[in-house]
Amino acid sequence: MARSTKQYALVISLDIKGAFDHLEYNSIKNSLNIINFDSNTKETLITLISGRKISLNTPKGPATLPQHRGCPQGSCTGPAFWNLVANEVRTQSCPEGVHLQAFADDFIFLIKAPTQAKAKFPANEDLNQFKS
Repeated sequence: MARSTKQYALVISLDIKGAFDHLEYNSIKNSLNIINFDSNTKETLITLISGRKISLNTPKGPATLPQHRGCPQGSCTGPAFWNLVANEVRTQSCPEGVHLQAFADDFIFLIKAPTQAKAKFPANEDLNQFKS
């Protein structure tokens, strides 16, 4: 489409390394509180990530620490929790000519502009917003 309108196109593909391992429980809880759906479902999901602990056997005996992030590998809730947090990124307003596409823990920015220089500016602006 950019070729037919004689515009420049810039594609930036981002893969979030360790996305499910780094999901912060507070971000998930905030996202659950923002969306409007059945209270019982919301309470069940919040219960799944509340009060989690990690236990390790050490030479001095068992050690227990609170867990504040991460989803178990193969967890059915992991992708749903990721989608809740990623939706915060997707709902941010993008500059004109910028389209954001998300799939699992990958994001693609498609930027169209009449000149190469004008394609770079929204890219930098969008990446800074994405980073924050």
